Amino acid sequence: MATLHTAIRARMGSTPYYVTTMKVSDLVQVARPASEQEEWATSGLTERLQRELNDSRVRSEIAPYLANSPDRFFGALILLLDADEEPEFEAFSEVAKNLPKAYRSTMGKDSFGFLTIDSGERILLDGQHRFAALREVVIARTVEGDYAKDVGDDEVTVIIVPRISTQHTRKLFNKVNRYAKSTSRGDNILTSEDDGFAILTRRLADDDGPLAGKNHKGESLVNYKNTTIAERSTQLTTLSAIYETVRIITEHYEMADELNEKKTHVRPPEDILDQGYEHVEGWWATVLNGIPQLKYGRDNTKVLPELRAKDADYGLLFKPAAHIVLFQALSQILKRNPDLLLQDAVERTYQVSWKITDPMWRDVLINSAHNILTRRENYNLAADLITYLVVADKLPANHVEQLRERMAKTRGEDESTFKLPDPLPN
Repeated sequence: MATLHTAIRARMGSTPYYVTTMKVSDLVQVARPASEQEEWATSGLTERLQRELNDSRVRSEIAPYLANSPDRFFGALILLLDADEEPEFEAFSEVAKNLPKAYRSTMGKDSFGFLTIDSGERILLDGQHRFAALREVVIARTVEGDYAKDVGDDEVTVIIVPRISTQHTRKLFNKVNRYAKSTSRGDNILTSEDDGFAILTRRLADDDGPLAGKNHKGESLVNYKNTTIAERSTQLTTLSAIYETVRIITEHYEMADELNEKKTHVRPPEDILDQGYEHVEGWWATVLNGIPQLKYGRDNTKVLPELRAKDADYGLLFKPAAHIVLFQALSQILKRNPDLLLQDAVERTYQVSWKITDPMWRDVLINSAHNILTRRENYNLAADLITYLVVADKLPANHVEQLRERMAKTRGEDESTFKLPDPLPN
């Protein structure tokens, strides 16, 4: 099917290309992913040009985003024009002979004009998941949303690359995907305006939030770049750890689904955000007030390396992983004992041994080199251990027995003789 586009003609290195826009309803009719090309899909690994589509991601994340977001936006898609003939390009200067001189000079070497494509397959080289989501909304219509019917009228930027050779195409695909870098988790938390957890996380570390401010070096109190903190760091925790505590707190109040971008796909209403912030700010303020060492470290950042040392009495409390574990344990404690106030639960957890070298934590949250064990199962086990220590009398006997068996297994000890630490006195 012949198509006509206004376009910019350009070249990078040995690769010519054209930049244009296409209406989504037109694009999904003429293009398709390389993985659906029979001759490519059945070829050997060295000839495969595209990853298999992650259908789950398309249907559960990207397509719902399109159908539900009025601010939806995609970057450019790259199409390979797999045709025997070059597309025809007519420059504006050829069509309109009497263009003013200023316009001609601005257009450069006949770069602006009309692109006519008579034949050939339009094959996705980059953006196949975004394209599949567009097709899911516009053609399959399997996704519901307030804006689903509008997506077909959207316009997207398309870069069209004529096929030079199979080898050239394979190189192009490899380089486009090899040097593409996903944004880091910290970047996502810093920039997302639809993820309610991220918005609340930023509020905790901004303005008058309990984790706002800078250390004595002028750095943010919260490390935005990394998911861990070095022993000598004078920052209190990480943005990633705060994010996890926000998720835990809002789950505790059964608000998580209203804040989870993967479920809502759009920014939560302000009243939901305000309600969520009231909870997360309250929990963090209570933790800081109820754990004097942690508050002291926040207010006296010079001593954070000393407070975090492996032989310090509360060293574990200055590890971001322990913040996640602590909040998870607090949620579990309050669910086991609904009559207990958060402040009382925090004060009880403060009585737990938080020394990194305490044998209780070995192979649970700390390895033999006194480094944090970062698997989710370790976090869960550590939170369950704290819950047991604080409210053992509220746990069913079979839960205590399961905890004992898990502890023995993770340490490689005999389950029949292994004993749990004594719980805190009531």
